Amino acid sequence: MSDGHGPVGSTNGSGRVPGRSSERPDAGDGTVAKRVRAVARQLPARGDRLLDVGCGDGEHTVALAGGYVRVDAIDTDPMLLDALGGRIAGTALEDRVGLHKMSPESLAFDTNTFDRVTAFDVIEHLDDLDGALAEIHRVLRPGGALSVTTSNRWFPFETHGVRWGGRRRSALTAPFLPWVRPLHGRMSDTRSFTSQELGRLLRGHGLRVRAIDYLMPTLGRVPSTARVSDALESTPLRVFGAGMAVTAVKPGL
Repeated sequence: MSDGHGPVGSTNGSGRVPGRSSERPDAGDGTVAKRVRAVARQLPARGDRLLDVGCGDGEHTVALAGGYVRVDAIDTDPMLLDALGGRIAGTALEDRVGLHKMSPESLAFDTNTFDRVTAFDVIEHLDDLDGALAEIHRVLRPGGALSVTTSNRWFPFETHGVRWGGRRRSALTAPFLPWVRPLHGRMSDTRSFTSQELGRLLRGHGLRVRAIDYLMPTLGRVPSTARVSDALESTPLRVFGAGMAVTAVKPGL
C-alpha cells in the first residue's frame, strides 16, 4: 500500500537522520517523557519482548525497558548504538537490552516475536515505509502492538527544518508549509501525516488502530510552560499539535 507521499530525502535507513535529535525545536528530556507517557497511556508498557525501531542513543529505549523481560533496539548508525551501549553499561539493563545494527525494512527476527514495537519520530524519515510496516507486522505477535510518534500535518511548522534557496533553514521561515502538500514535498526531507492518513496506512498493513493522541510542543523545560502544553492537549487546539502518538494492534488468531 502506498502512503501517498513521494520519496523522502537522504536518511541512514533507520529512521534516524544523522544529527536529527538536535534539529527538533522541542528536543529534550521533557519531550522524551511526553512521548513515553503518551504511548504508555494508550497501552501499558509491559510484557515479554519489546523492539525499539530507530532507537538512536536510547533515551526512549531506557525509559520503556523496565516493563519488559527482553528488549531489542535497532538502528543503522553504529555511533548511536555505541551511545546506547554506554548508557546501559554497568546497569541492570545491560543483560536485558540487545543492540543491533539493522534496518527496519529487513528485520532479522522470527515471525511473531514481539509483544510491542515502538518507533519514536522514525516513520516520517523512512525511504521504504511500506516495507518497514510489513516487517513490523510480521515480527509482532498476534495481539501485539505497534506504538509510534510522528509529525502532525496540521502543525503549522515543519519541525525538521526546510530547504529553499539552496540552503537548509529554520522552520520559522516557512509557516504553514505542512498544510501545502506539494510545496511541503519539495521543501522538506520528511513526511507528515493527518490522523486519518496514518490510520489508513496502519489498517492497510493489517493493524487495528487502538488510539491516536495529539502531542503539543513541550515549549522548553520550564515546568509552567510544560503544564500549558499538557493542558492544551485537552482542548480542541490539540489537533494543531506538533506530533501524534498512535498505537495499533495486530489482531489475534
